[in-house]
Amino acid sequence: MADLQVRGRPVKIWAIGAGAVVLAISAAFGGLNKAEAENPPLAAGTAVNAGQFEVTVQRVVTVTDLKPLFTPEPGGALIAVVTKLKVTDDTGATPPSDLIRLIGVPGLEDDARPVGTATLDDNTQSPVLTPDAAEDVAYVFKLPKLSELPTEAKVTVQGYEHYDESLLDHHEKWLPADIVAEGTIKVTDKTKPSKS
Repeated sequence: MADLQVRGRPVKIWAIGAGAVVLAISAAFGGLNKAEAENPPLAAGTAVNAGQFEVTVQRVVTVTDLKPLFTPEPGGALIAVVTKLKVTDDTGATPPSDLIRLIGVPGLEDDARPVGTATLDDNTQSPVLTPDAAEDVAYVFKLPKLSELPTEAKVTVQGYEHYDESLLDHHEKWLPADIVAEGTIKVTDKTKPSKS
């Protein structure tokens, strides 16, 4: 095995040469520099390319309930990230539960998934979005009973990468990739009755 050769040269020489080429190319494009830890900024009303979806976070609100769809725990509230979503693929898709995350919100784990999603126009839960038609979709999370509701929330948008053929089942699919944007957005408190 140690004497294995390719085109008259030992495999070890080819491996070292390939590694050197990869390092040279990586260094030329800044690959050896320390990677930036920050993600691109996210601002309310700005569209973000998340691969399978174009995502625009419109607002973040707290509410006492969204009956009959979602109800908080006793004494708790709901926090909803209202988005405008557009499928960029030529196939319809249900918005994935990990597309939107809330980070650093008291009472929520940073990896907490929403209790559900729903369209604003007709309250369809877990809607199937059609290509190129933007829909207003709320990502709804449950907040426990807190002395104070959050006044701002860090929101992240998960990116998805397209694969022509999955290694597991050889089908075309979109799989989670990197976070494509994150930003702190003001939370509107709608838990109190409005003053007339």
